[in-house]
Amino acid sequence: MEIKKEVDLISNYMIRLRKHFHMNPELGMQEYETSKRIKEELTVMEIPFVTAAQTGVIGFVGHGPHVIALRCDMDALRITEKTGVTYKSKTEGLMHACGHDAHMAAMLGAAEILKKYEDTLKCTVKLIFQPSEENCLGAKAICDGGHLDDVEEIFGLHVFGDIPCGKISIEEGPRMAASDIFRIRITGKSGHAGKPQQCVDATVAGAATVINLQSIISREFDPVNSAVVTVGHFVSGTQHNVISGEAYIEGTARTFSTVDCKHIEQSVKRIAYNTASAYSATAHVEYLRSLHPVVMNDRNVTATALNAAKKLFNSTEIISVPKMMLGEDFSIYQQHIPGAFAFVGGGNEELGRAYPNHHECFNIDERAVLVSAQLLIGYVMEYNSKQ
Repeated sequence: MEIKKEVDLISNYMIRLRKHFHMNPELGMQEYETSKRIKEELTVMEIPFVTAAQTGVIGFVGHGPHVIALRCDMDALRITEKTGVTYKSKTEGLMHACGHDAHMAAMLGAAEILKKYEDTLKCTVKLIFQPSEENCLGAKAICDGGHLDDVEEIFGLHVFGDIPCGKISIEEGPRMAASDIFRIRITGKSGHAGKPQQCVDATVAGAATVINLQSIISREFDPVNSAVVTVGHFVSGTQHNVISGEAYIEGTARTFSTVDCKHIEQSVKRIAYNTASAYSATAHVEYLRSLHPVVMNDRNVTATALNAAKKLFNSTEIISVPKMMLGEDFSIYQQHIPGAFAFVGGGNEELGRAYPNHHECFNIDERAVLVSAQLLIGYVMEYNSKQ
C-alpha cells in the first residue's frame, strides 16, 4: 500500500468531514448526531460496527486472531468560538477547540483505506470512536463494556495547535500528566450590599481560596518537580447589590507522581477549609483522584508506531516534544493493555492557526488531518507486517 497516495486520494473527503464535525459540536455523552454521522459513514464503507459507551461507536476491519485498536475522541468543549471561519460552530457556546473533529475525520479516512486493503490484513482492527474524553468518562466506559478484553495493543494520537503542522512526536515513557478534579462549595450568608455586617461574604472567601490555592505548587513543592494546580471555574453572586451567600470553585491538579497527587489533595482540602473558616464561612470539598492516570507509552507499541512513521516522514519531521501537563483518558486504556499515543502538529502561524488547544480561536492547518490518517494506517500496516 502506498499510504500517502491513498490518503491524498480521499483528502477532500476527510477535510469535508472535519468541517462538518467542527460545525456540529456536542458535549461528552451527548454526541448523538456525531455518532449518527459516524455510523452512516461506516455503513457506506460496509464496515460493521457496534454502539459502545452510550454514544460511542466501534468499527471492525480485517481478519485474524490478533486484535489491535485505533482510538479517536468525539466530544467538544463549552467554549464560544471566535475563529471567524465559514465553518465555525453552529451551536452557540460549544466548540471543537481541542481537535477532536480532526481526529474523527482522520479515523474515518483511515477506516476507508484499511477497508479497501482488508484482504491484506492478518489482524483484526477495532476502530474506537470514543465519547466524552474531556470529562474523563469515555475511556472508562469503553473498558467497563469489555470492548478492550480481546485487544492486544492500542494506538492513538492528538493534534496540537502549538506544534507546527507536519511535525510529529512518538516517544516512549510518560507523555501526559495524571489529572485530578476538585470542586469546592463555600457557604456564607447572603444579604444587602449596604449591610455587610449582617452577612458572610462567600465571594471574598472564595476569592481568597483561589489565591491561596496558588501557593501549593510555589511554596510546598520542590521547584524541580512537575505539577500544576489550576482553578478554571469560579462562580459567586447573582447581582451587584447582593452579597453572595454561596461560591463555587472548580479546578484541576496535574502531576506525574502518585505521591504528589496525594500531597495536592491534602493541601487543597486544608486550604479550602481553613480559608473559609477565616472568613466565618464553611467549605465542602469534593476531590476526584486519578480520573485518568499518566499517559505512559509502551516501548514496543511506540517502536511499531515510530517505525511506521519513519517510512512515511522525513527525519526532520519526527521531533522530540517534552511531556505535557495536559491530561488524556487514553491512559485508561494503557492501564489495561500496552499502548502508544502520538502528538501531531496542527499549527501554522502564516494561516493564523497557531493558537493552543482549548483557546476560543483554536484552529488547525487541515494537513494535520492527513498526517493523522497516515499515522493511523501506518501503525496498522507495520503491526500487520510482523504477523
